[in-house]
Amino acid sequence: MKWYVASGPDGDVVISSRIRLARNIKGYPFANALSDIQSKEVLEKCKKASQPLKLKYLSMETTPATKRQMLLECHLISPEMLNDTKNKAVLLSDDEQTSILLGEEDHIRIQCMKPGLNLSEAFSLADKTDDVLEETLDFSFNPRFGYATCCPTNTGTGLRASCMLHLPAITYTGYIDTLLATVGKLGMTVRGVYGEGTKAKGNMYQISNQITLGIDEQDSVKRLHELVKMVAEKERNMQETMEKESGNKLADTIWRSYGILKNARMLTSEEAYKLLSDMRLGVNLGILTNVPIELINELIIITGPAHIADKCTENTHQNRDKTRANIVRRK
Repeated sequence: MKWYVASGPDGDVVISSRIRLARNIKGYPFANALSDIQSKEVLEKCKKASQPLKLKYLSMETTPATKRQMLLECHLISPEMLNDTKNKAVLLSDDEQTSILLGEEDHIRIQCMKPGLNLSEAFSLADKTDDVLEETLDFSFNPRFGYATCCPTNTGTGLRASCMLHLPAITYTGYIDTLLATVGKLGMTVRGVYGEGTKAKGNMYQISNQITLGIDEQDSVKRLHELVKMVAEKERNMQETMEKESGNKLADTIWRSYGILKNARMLTSEEAYKLLSDMRLGVNLGILTNVPIELINELIIITGPAHIADKCTENTHQNRDKTRANIVRRK
């Protein structure tokens, strides 16, 4: 099952968990310094090493722009791979829970996704994937500093753990600024929907570790798990407070959002994100009882601009907005 059509532990707040491992092949420069011949060699080595995993190989150069954008909307590739496609590829599992980015900032970036707060399972999957690749590939590793990576902030374990959280109450009350400051002091960071340099959409944020040097992988994952647990509990408490203090206002907002999504004939992607966020809040508070949260999670992904453009015979703003509204009404 694809990660975004399910709801895992603490799924009322935590949409997904991701583990990313950065690796580089010994004897080759980092990706930004590879020659064209070396880049092709690295891709071929990675493709061969991954054969036991039975993953689908997608070259970014031959994948149409809309399909690449769809991969980004599913969090399967990075924004850097959208336009700079030369000698870049992704290895993808059928359930889309494992994606291996090739030729991005590092030679290899193993990504494993799980629904909800499920960092341990995501780490286990990433670790097994890493072991399979390492049976054939010799990774650049220093006994003192750990895995060598293009960006020094990834050196050490090469591990980035992150969780996607839906934080409407923390956002609406302005507590998000306090959260940003607090998380930074704990060696973590809060980013937008698609990671570094991107903005939050639909009150969704990524919380991830920043420290990769001098810390054990399991300890890093555990620390993030504990922090996300605390943030999730804070969000729940603030949701309850909002509901008590708003009287009928919050319920009215949620029901209006539900009504628009159920009846609209035109929907922009930004409007859809906002209304789906309201509905997700309504489900968590028990205001909406007939909408599964898994359905909202799926709609957040499949109403993205590229997913909608892929279904349009005529790719115009008006046609996309009409198609998006049709899909949401049917769902």
